[in-house]
Amino acid sequence: MRFFILASALLLSLSAEAALPPQFSECLSQNSGTNMSATDVAEIAKVSRITYCQNQVSIVGKSDLQAMLANPNVNIGISVSKTSYSNQDLLDMAATGTYVLYVDGSRLSRDNLVALLNAGVQVVVLSGSSGLSKLDLLAMAAAKTFILNVNSAVSKTDLQDYVRAGMQIVIRTSQAGLSRQDILDVAQLNTEKVSIFP
Repeated sequence: MRFFILASALLLSLSAEAALPPQFSECLSQNSGTNMSATDVAEIAKVSRITYCQNQVSIVGKSDLQAMLANPNVNIGISVSKTSYSNQDLLDMAATGTYVLYVDGSRLSRDNLVALLNAGVQVVVLSGSSGLSKLDLLAMAAAKTFILNVNSAVSKTDLQDYVRAGMQIVIRTSQAGLSRQDILDVAQLNTEKVSIFP
């Protein structure tokens, strides 16, 4: 019982340690799409910080997003699989400001993603739908750090290799297929790089 309490305390502290972008969880939510226009977002951003998640092809396009990116009160998250932006579009937007790119589909190659990382894009790779291999992930980590959202079965050994490579790891305990001890073994390698979520 004492071990369980200590383990629970460690896991709770770990989830608070790693600094994730403010729009990280919001834009991963199933209901994160919005019908707001670019004008709506701009008006709200005059008085408050706002998170805009583009999880669908919408009336808000590349030029609108670039205008939003220039506003420090707007946090933007863009889905790869649910939008149709080219790699060049994403690079152009990165030249305007920082955003989070959710790699939830295999449309972009490893080299495309490395270029985006080097351009300052905050990349979140979803293990269950990115189509990236372990070698791809390690090559990306060698270029620049990014977040791996573990929402599918990934071995403890692979996760340990990813932590050692400098990736920031978010383990979804209900989807990762890992035991409590596996999670502890991964987290203890670098508590600042590992976050635990249900």
